[in-house]
Amino acid sequence: MTTLLSEGQLRQQLRVRLAQGRLPLARGVYRTQRGIGRPCIVCRRAVMSPDAQHEVSSTDGVLITHEACYLLWREESVSSQAPRQSK
Repeated sequence: MTTLLSEGQLRQQLRVRLAQGRLPLARGVYRTQRGIGRPCIVCRRAVMSPDAQHEVSSTDGVLITHEACYLLWREESVSSQAPRQSK
């Protein structure tokens, strides 16, 4: 993954975008292939060959991510759905 943001910064950005509904929950990859230069929905950088391009189906169409970005997106999607414990 070639991004200028740290993992922590990407996670924070994902949390905000998920909470605001600007990014759908990551529900699963339906196809993986070599990158063809399309922008990643998470970090917005091109996914270039030989990196894997994960294609995720959504109501907005097919969303493209780097493998590492998908894993972060998936983790944050699951976390956002977990019930919050009261203190």
